[in-house]
Amino acid sequence: MIEARCTSTCSPSFSTRRYRPRRRSTIKKPNIHDVAQRANVTTSTVSRVMNDSSLVKPRTRQRVLDAVQSLGYIPNKTARVFKSGRSHILGLVISTQHISELAFNAGFQSRFKALTEKAHSEGYNILIITSADAEGRSYFEVIKDQVADGFIILSPSVNEALTPLLEEAGIPYVYNMKYSNRPEDCYYVSSDDVEGGYIAAKYLLDLNHTEIRFIVGIVKGNFMPFNVDRIVGFKRALAEYGIAFREEMIVSVPGQMEESYTMFHHMFQTRRPTALLISNETTTVAALNYFHDHGIRVPQDVSVIGFGPSEFFRHLRPNLTNVSYDIAWSSNKQVDLLLQRIEGQPITPERPKKPELIIRDSTARNVQH
Repeated sequence: MIEARCTSTCSPSFSTRRYRPRRRSTIKKPNIHDVAQRANVTTSTVSRVMNDSSLVKPRTRQRVLDAVQSLGYIPNKTARVFKSGRSHILGLVISTQHISELAFNAGFQSRFKALTEKAHSEGYNILIITSADAEGRSYFEVIKDQVADGFIILSPSVNEALTPLLEEAGIPYVYNMKYSNRPEDCYYVSSDDVEGGYIAAKYLLDLNHTEIRFIVGIVKGNFMPFNVDRIVGFKRALAEYGIAFREEMIVSVPGQMEESYTMFHHMFQTRRPTALLISNETTTVAALNYFHDHGIRVPQDVSVIGFGPSEFFRHLRPNLTNVSYDIAWSSNKQVDLLLQRIEGQPITPERPKKPELIIRDSTARNVQH
């Protein structure tokens, strides 16, 4: 048995003294998320204030500084986000009710691919952010807690409430298309939808069609502004050909597959149109499914024109005539516009780009009269 003995360097009372570790303070230091929450802004806005960015509005800057002071927040100056004031992330914001469209809607697929490629070329990554629903307040609540430098916002049901919240918080953003007719809602890049509706209707009128139905998607019972523009172009073409517009020519549909299929069933049980303009890719597929199931021939019995990315309609059967929008162009311009806002540069409005009518196998001259 080995006995421990105290040497001359030992403390005489060592054997009776117990080691008690010092308790660490349980007080949590405030972080950037706490400041952002207190000031009701994003963490990126806090970062820009700490780096004295000129992009932040004075009222927002003061709100952040007040939050910093009241919380006693001290930023970690060694962190990359504070050195550069950037996360090099762009948030792509969409509601959970629309997230399936990223997988199934050809337009969203093309847009996501183009946005990602453009962002990567500029040294940014894309982060998909989902909101509980498409309401403006819900979008804002999820946006303000993110570290992204700016946001590309897809498919808000109404942006009248969202835009002022984003502006007040000093958050750089762009919309993926036109969602409002208000002059202040100018941060979007879009194609010329009035021209799109016009060239599609004009082509059908040239083919001797007058019993035309324009199938238009709705959100919460209302047409989105880009669809309103397409209807304006549709009416303009009718007026040029001396065809009286009738309310029944515009048919609204929520846009989901089952509802669209049912709508076509009711339509073709009564007075059949000779031509259709369909403003939504999913509804276009529902129409083709219904025609296949019920022996309705395209274009012999009904001509069909879709709106959206040309490659999608080229792969349908029959190959569909469509109003083609340059999604790569608009996506690139959206990223450019967002980066200009992040940098605080002057914004140069982008003129809408005219779409192109791609003529394929789904349209033919009307010989029923």
